[in-house]
Amino acid sequence: MAQEVGSCPLMHVMVPKLSYEDRCRSLGALFLWWTETFVLIGRGDATGEHVTHSPEYIQFALNAYALYRNGRRRFDRCSLWRPKGCNKSGLGCEFGLFEALGPCRFDHWAVAGEYYEFLGQRYYYLPGEPVGRPVQRPEILCLATSEDQTGNIFDSILYNCKEGPLSQLQGEGMVVTKTGISLPDGGEIIPSTSGDSSKDGGLETFVLADEIHLYKLPRHISMYKTVQRNLPKRSLKADPWLLEMTTYYRPGENSVAESVEQIAHDMLSGRSKHYQRLYFDYRYSTLPLEDFSDEKKLEHALYESYGSAAHSTDGKDYVLLPDGRLEPVDDDGYTVEGFSLKDDGVEPGPSMNGWVNIRGLMSQIYQPDSDVNDSIRYYLNSRASSEDSWLTEPAIQSHVAYKALVDDCIEANIGLDDVWKRVVKPDDEITLGFDGSIRNDSTAIVGCRVSDGLLFIVRLEQKPDNPLPDWRVNRDAFDAAMRRMLDGYNVIGVFADPHFFESMIGAWESEYGRDMKVFARGQSSIMKFWTNNWGVDMYHATQNAHTGFEYDPEPVVDGKPNPESIRLLADPRLIGHFRNARRRDNAYGYAIYKETPKSPKKIDACIAGILAYAARSKYLSQLKEEEKARTTVERVSDASGATLRGPAYKRLQRAN
Repeated sequence: MAQEVGSCPLMHVMVPKLSYEDRCRSLGALFLWWTETFVLIGRGDATGEHVTHSPEYIQFALNAYALYRNGRRRFDRCSLWRPKGCNKSGLGCEFGLFEALGPCRFDHWAVAGEYYEFLGQRYYYLPGEPVGRPVQRPEILCLATSEDQTGNIFDSILYNCKEGPLSQLQGEGMVVTKTGISLPDGGEIIPSTSGDSSKDGGLETFVLADEIHLYKLPRHISMYKTVQRNLPKRSLKADPWLLEMTTYYRPGENSVAESVEQIAHDMLSGRSKHYQRLYFDYRYSTLPLEDFSDEKKLEHALYESYGSAAHSTDGKDYVLLPDGRLEPVDDDGYTVEGFSLKDDGVEPGPSMNGWVNIRGLMSQIYQPDSDVNDSIRYYLNSRASSEDSWLTEPAIQSHVAYKALVDDCIEANIGLDDVWKRVVKPDDEITLGFDGSIRNDSTAIVGCRVSDGLLFIVRLEQKPDNPLPDWRVNRDAFDAAMRRMLDGYNVIGVFADPHFFESMIGAWESEYGRDMKVFARGQSSIMKFWTNNWGVDMYHATQNAHTGFEYDPEPVVDGKPNPESIRLLADPRLIGHFRNARRRDNAYGYAIYKETPKSPKKIDACIAGILAYAARSKYLSQLKEEEKARTTVERVSDASGATLRGPAYKRLQRAN
């Protein structure tokens, strides 16, 4: 069943979502056994202890090593996004060692009784499980923007090769130095920064890129792109790949992390059709700025973002339920109500083996000189709203609706343009907004359900990343889409920006204007709503929508639609356009724009949504005025208490 707004913590994004069958066809189980058997923690208070894995890192490992049916790696790029302090570097060390010394590539499918043996330890395969083999002459690169940052991963690798079970290999040809590790059967593990790795010619089989939100200077990006280009040089047998890890980026810095999130966004929205080999795993939480002073709400938000990395104060393991509740689990992993991590929407909560002190984080966040935007990025692992953002990220996220439905449709490869049809009925009253361009921007039709203010994309066409010289918006397709809506749905109003499309909108007015119940500007302008009129109409429409986002009113009050209710269907394209809107103050208030005139981050669906919402608001205002007038005229009681209506009231007035 689809989840409505506020019914689940929107805190874990995985693109794409893998099934149980996908995770069974993975070398991840072998990775987990190998690292827990041979790898030690190399930094911090737990140095020297064997590694163990939290539930979400178990899931990440299974997904990262997922295979196609032919045994090829499913992903050549895996991106792990977690808050500060979640031991991303430690996990990177484990992957680096397994890629260098372990059976990390597919060889064949196991038969009963088959096993793998290494340093005196055996792993018994299940029948049908993928059997691993080492990479021949592996080249492992630990990539970072500075020597210190590289050390986070490489120092842990170095420790394991000197002190742990893997140190036995020093007598079998492994040479360990501070500048690199030569492997027993050839190959090496080396640390590298922008100073020495921005060169072609590498033959890497595995690359670790740490804290990619810091990859923002030209030399960092050049280094990253060069290494990316090098990966396909190795043969299919090596099946090279890249693991990148980060906390959330600072918007507008054009870091590698920002571009990765855009790729994941394009995959979610169906815009990226040719590249599907990224696995994107992002855990986060959102909290309105006004709630940061509420200790209980902040603590809960931190538990959401840190999951099982957070230490529970009572020695129990917890899960987060779809409605946001934290509940302890028994030894079998079940809550009192029978929920477990096997259920959709249930996420790991604080655990007895967690290492992050949430109260300590809260103390840091509440320090007088602490920057709240930094706290949002580092500790909630969430988007800190830009200073000029029209809407804050928590305001957007708290108004997202039907996320479970959209996720299911994306997983089933159902086009996003049709998702709204599953929740909007043909007889529902809806209003439409239209904002268009010819060549350089997006064009969008956005609907708004009158009953609750739900906004949804009917059609969106965005300029491709690499368009043909003669690329233009398909005007005929938008004309047809609008006519299908007007013919097949209960459309009671259309507000459309006529710039570039005046004749087309004029035809809509001529053919369908008599059916509209709300007009943009009276009989002279039934549908035409000029968005460049920021001094009056557009400014008021934008303010009106902003008010709906700043508050979270109930959709229905006293059985009637609440004029201030606003919702966003969980369509990543729609959310992205609202997120991209920037505010600029002026003499009469403010206007909203793209980040820059040529920015690829479009806002046209946001503008169309504002217009659709403005039509809804005007319609509800009309209904309220009509009801008020009707009440005044028709509900007048005489001395006996009888209700007199219409002409009877006028006769009474004349008689008196």
